[in-house]
Order: sequence, then C-alpha cells, then structure tokens
Amino acid sequence: SLYGEQTPTARDRVKKSANGNMYEIALDEAWELFSAQLDGAHSALVCVVSTHSLDERSRTALNKSAEALGYGKEGCTFATVEDLDGPALFLMLEGLDPLCLVATDQTAAAALQSAYRRDIPLNEAGRVLGRTVVTFTSFSKMLDDGQDKQIAWALLKRLPRLGATS
Repeated sequence: SLYGEQTPTARDRVKKSANGNMYEIALDEAWELFSAQLDGAHSALVCVVSTHSLDERSRTALNKSAEALGYGKEGCTFATVEDLDGPALFLMLEGLDPLCLVATDQTAAAALQSAYRRDIPLNEAGRVLGRTVVTFTSFSKMLDDGQDKQIAWALLKRLPRLGATS
C-alpha cells in the first residue's frame, strides 16, 4: 500500500464484528492486553484464577475436571492475578467472558472479591454476575490428600454440567 502496513483501527474492529462474532473481539483483546497473565485454552468456558502459575499436577486435575463436566479436553483458561488490581482483573475476566470461575487459592479469591466488589466465600460455590464461582484456600495442597481430593472434586461438581458426562 502507499502508506505502508497499518495497524487495525477501531473501525476495522467494528467491521470485523459485523462479519463475525463481537465477543471474539473482546476475547482477542483480553488475550492481547493480558498475555503475561493468561495461559491455556484461548476460549475456554472455565477460567481458573490463581495468584501464581499453577503447577502441572493442578492444571491437569482442573482440565480433567472440566472435561468430566462436559467442557472438553483442555477446557480451562489459566489466569494469574499477579500484578493486577481489581479493575484490571475485572476487565480481563469480562473480556474472556467464561461461563464459570475457579479461584485456586485464598489470594486469588480475594482478588475476585476486589474485582467484582462483593463477598465471595472461600471453599464454597457461589455466583457473581451470572457466573458460577468456586473458590479454594489452596487447591494444590488439596491434591496431596485423598480425602481433600474428594472434597475438591465435590466442590468442582457444583460448576454447571454441559451435555452428557460420565
């Protein structure tokens, strides 16, 4: 082109939404803005929020739980709250627009409370802006004990089921 390569403008994005899904634009922008805090599936229905990146064992357990609930293999987007204030976390999560949220530790649950400006009890299931939210004091530590694993799974089963599950 005469002016060289140009970056997409707001008008280009609006044009794209007229031809596609406007929610995809918010999703793509959230991934672009918060790429340092996001990992996992790009458009998952389960967003797992943690203080720091989760260990592989926890990620695998959460992905398998999501799959068992009908969300498909690799059904989780993983988000860290590190370096995010409440409004930034809110912007990121609303851009991702998951069906449900899982806070894997006490600090992540407190960050959700700050982002959504409401009480979200620990180690329980609740709702925020129409989403089911499940919180843990420490999901990773619960995997160390057989009984705690069962408690964690019972809490995760409070998330909505999709389709036929086993």
